[in-house]
Amino acid sequence: MLLKNILRRNYMEEFFGWLVQVFMEGVVEYFLPSVVFGVIGFSYLHLRYWSKVQVQQVLVREYDNSYSNAGRVVVLNTVAAIGILLVLGFMIGAPVLHWLG
Repeated sequence: MLLKNILRRNYMEEFFGWLVQVFMEGVVEYFLPSVVFGVIGFSYLHLRYWSKVQVQQVLVREYDNSYSNAGRVVVLNTVAAIGILLVLGFMIGAPVLHWLG
């Protein structure tokens, strides 16, 4: 009887662990980025192009009619610009600090 309870508990723990893992993978990999990037893309397009008609035209023409794609492009370009600035800062700052120090 005790062995059955131990085995049953382990199977339940494994099953719920698997269920939580599948749920979190789905939420973290698909749903959450879509919502976050969608909000960023929607905000960006509506702040940049105030006309709803122009927003719709740009959305269809450049982002495959997806606010999530627009948000991904905005975030990727922002991260790339920050990375370039950091690299340039280190390339310029290190010799200057070495020369001053």
